[in-house]
Amino acid sequence: MNLLFTLSPPEIETLTAALSCARKPGTPDPLLRALDELAQLRVGHRLFTALRYDLAAGMAHRLYSSAPQIYAANGSKRIVDAPALHRMVTSGQPMLTADADAVRKNFPDADAIFSLNCESVLNIPVYGRGQLLGQINLLHASDYYSPAHIKFCEGLAIIAAPAFIACDPSHA
Repeated sequence: MNLLFTLSPPEIETLTAALSCARKPGTPDPLLRALDELAQLRVGHRLFTALRYDLAAGMAHRLYSSAPQIYAANGSKRIVDAPALHRMVTSGQPMLTADADAVRKNFPDADAIFSLNCESVLNIPVYGRGQLLGQINLLHASDYYSPAHIKFCEGLAIIAAPAFIACDPSHA
């Protein structure tokens, strides 16, 4: 199974509408919310988040969370404290963490991840204007994700770039 990145006309209309909406203070970014819904429909997830990097400060800031009660949309973490995050920043490549043992080794917030019944993580880099801006993350049950999911999710990451750029004053 290889999930190629294709969109149906209704999915394109949904994303077009999201791109044309201005973000209202205190509400999730409409584009990231639309990508969350599309990822749920086409790939599946129990949690979808988006992290924007501030490499100068060594931080990752959460722009979006499908479970804000556990992963606040305005949360931050130090890149050096999270092995998976550090690896993403240094490699710039998608990363698949297949099971609970790998999650424990790579994510300091493993207990919060497990509290959502998640044991599999797919991290996809988001690039824009020639640089790594951050990542989108999909989480699900153990061994849920496979390399076949990466291509489709890379397409989602390309579409996510404007939301990352809009939230970063250095890209104005």
